[in-house]
Amino acid sequence: MQKRLALGNKWSSVICLTLMVALGFVLVGGAIPAWAEEKTKALGLKESVALVLKASPQVASAAKGVEGAVWSRRQAGSQFLPTFGLTYSGTRLDRAPAVGATYIPLPTFTITIPAHDVGTRDNWQSKITVTQPLFTGWALTTAYQMAAIGVDLSKISEVKTRLDVIFQAKQSYLNIILAKKATEVANQAYATNEAHLNDARNFYEVGMVPKNQVLQAEANLAQAALAQIKAENDVLLAKASMNTLLRRDLAADLEVEDILLYKPFANSLEECQAQALKTRPEIKAVEESVLLDQKKVRLAQADYFPTVALIGNYYWKGDDWQVNGSPFLSEYRSWDVTAALTWNFWEWGRTYDQVKAAQTVLAQAEYTLTQVKDGVTLDVKNGYISLKEAERAIVVAQKAVESAEENFRMSNERYREQVATSTEVLDALTLLTQAQTSRYQALYGYNLAWITLERAMGMGRDDI
Repeated sequence: MQKRLALGNKWSSVICLTLMVALGFVLVGGAIPAWAEEKTKALGLKESVALVLKASPQVASAAKGVEGAVWSRRQAGSQFLPTFGLTYSGTRLDRAPAVGATYIPLPTFTITIPAHDVGTRDNWQSKITVTQPLFTGWALTTAYQMAAIGVDLSKISEVKTRLDVIFQAKQSYLNIILAKKATEVANQAYATNEAHLNDARNFYEVGMVPKNQVLQAEANLAQAALAQIKAENDVLLAKASMNTLLRRDLAADLEVEDILLYKPFANSLEECQAQALKTRPEIKAVEESVLLDQKKVRLAQADYFPTVALIGNYYWKGDDWQVNGSPFLSEYRSWDVTAALTWNFWEWGRTYDQVKAAQTVLAQAEYTLTQVKDGVTLDVKNGYISLKEAERAIVVAQKAVESAEENFRMSNERYREQVATSTEVLDALTLLTQAQTSRYQALYGYNLAWITLERAMGMGRDDI
């Protein structure tokens, strides 16, 4: 009976504890949190890049730059159309306009015309003016073409911004994977050091090894624990960097798919350089700048020519603010049309100097284009060499891992047979940890060199 009561009390305690935990979940969150039901979904590279591009303020700013350039082009196009202006003015004179008395002598008498007013003190006028440019020395056409080039430059800048953001996203993605691989190596090293410490303690307890081997194993285990802490912090930092690009909370959970693999790069150096010269936005930007400077020369030359415009005016005049005429105006409404030619034919060489200055800027832009092409070609070569170097490093690192694993296995077996010292095992373990770390770093370096070369070629695919 007492056993049954004890058993009942035990189950009652379990049920109460379960109810308290459930109540706590309800009070805190209202329900069981989502993370308790489903693990965070791992993001693929393509999805991550798309999310970063969508959230990036740099990309949004570049898009606004394109929009602003389009509005500037529309503004330049409106210069071809007639302009309409309205002028409304009122003038008050100190006295009304008047003429003095006039005397007309005749043979028998003189006719006298007394002094009288010919106007009013208050004069009001309203005028609508329409101006249509007919010829401006091709200045308007050139200005519109320059605005169109400005749109192209903005679009190129947007492409460059997107490529830079894509590169940052891919690099941050790889950094997370490398940090997680380093954590795996650190955890494995800790577990192996812990197992070796247990072996050393067992041997010490039966008097087969001295105390210093146990102390040495404990020190190495502590170092492995420190490496674990650093590796885990590196993962948090790498995720925080990616969350910054995603515009999310820095501490938000983030998982990525493991793509740290090797796949051969098929293109030759010449193919990569040719591709870069075609697609690199920096080259396109300078090429458009050369075109823009050519248009600036043409715009400066426009001052050599006269300008022709057609101007039309429609007037309302009167002696009050309503401009409804006055006793002195037979017609208070009138209009006129004027064709005006304006030509500043002598300005002491100002236009000539202006043209020469623009031509100098154009020559500088052409030299800059040559320099940028040379720099792009060099960037591609450096990236290609780095990629091939990283490719060879992968092969060497893999062989080093295989040798280090076999070396550790043999050293550990020999230690258990007591024909090797603890120092030999720990040295072999350290060598194995370094080899594994070097292998992952080689894979990371290869993939990073790949996306760096891709950026140097002016490309930004959604995969590596």
